[in-house]
Parts: sequence; C-alpha cells; structure tokens
Amino acid sequence: MISGEVSTLVVLPSPLRGRDGGGCQPRWLRLARKSTHGVLIGLILGAQGVCAQEGEVRWRVSDQDDTALLVTADSDATDNFGSPLFHCKKGSGIVVAEGDTSDDLRTTIAAMILHDKDPAIVMVPDDSSAMGVEAFTGMTGWRYRFQLSATGPAFEQLERTGIFQFKLDDSSVRSEFKVGLENVRKFQELCRRPGT
Repeated sequence: MISGEVSTLVVLPSPLRGRDGGGCQPRWLRLARKSTHGVLIGLILGAQGVCAQEGEVRWRVSDQDDTALLVTADSDATDNFGSPLFHCKKGSGIVVAEGDTSDDLRTTIAAMILHDKDPAIVMVPDDSSAMGVEAFTGMTGWRYRFQLSATGPAFEQLERTGIFQFKLDDSSVRSEFKVGLENVRKFQELCRRPGT
C-alpha cells in the first residue's frame, strides 16, 4: 500500500531506541534514538564530541545497544548525509532501507496511487527478501522505505561494490558510494542473524 502520509506496513522496533553507550557518542546520536524523526533532527543539531575522519564524506556506522545505523556523511556531527540510509535491530537479519525519492520515482508512486496498484520492488541483483515498500513525506520531502535481508544479494552487492539499486514499477533507483565500505561490512555484521 502506498499513501501520502506516514504509514507502517511492517511493525519493527524503532532502530533508534536504546540507552546511552560509551565511546565517541555525538549528541545527535543520543537525540536520534528518541524518535523516528530524531535521525534528521539529531543530525541537524550537531554534536559536542567529534570522532575521526571529519570532513570526509564516507559511510559511517553507529553501533548502539540493540540497534545499528548506516549513513553517508562528512562527519559525525552533521546534517549533510546522503541517500539512502539503513538501520536495523542488531542480530535481526533484516535491514530497513530509506531514501529520498527522485522526480521520476515520485511520478511512478503517484501513478500507482492513482491506479490503486500495489508496489512491487525489484532489487538489482534479484533479491526476493525485499518487501514492505512504503512512500511517505518527511522533513526533506518524499521518501521511500522498505526491508531487505542483511545477507541477501542486494545488500551483499552494496557491501562489496558500494552500489545499491532497485526498480519500482518503471522507475530505477541507483546509488553508488565506495568510500568507507568497511563500515558497510561492520553494519552488515551487526545486523546479521546469528548463525548465518
């Protein structure tokens, strides 16, 4: 089902809940755990403490109590992060992908709503684990969100090459970012179901 408002097709625990952890923990991360929209609010507010590799846009992973977050950003204290972003409950085996929609994807979503057509996502490479597509408006405009396996072909491709792509009806979405792939691997390991 696609709708013009925030909806939840699959109920998952908030990936941002938890208690304060140790290490280099920016203020944005503590705020982000308090609500789903906290990711955006927290990144906008910035941080008191700063971790390594400031100024370099790269994949960055946050490892908190029972959740993990993967974003592209130029620091741990910024609102300058890219699309898509990923989050999971650690050890669940399921990753939630979320990102900004292009004009083409928005047009496709509008046509699907108009024709009462259920969204069917096709991952590249083919990955039957992708499900639960939803479109919603957020602070930065229209966004998409869906689930996929942390060990499926699509996420394996992201981990190896930095490429994440899928099709929704006739619209293709492709992102490629290779700096910091070691953090994609770390995120994948955090999300992986034990024994897989």
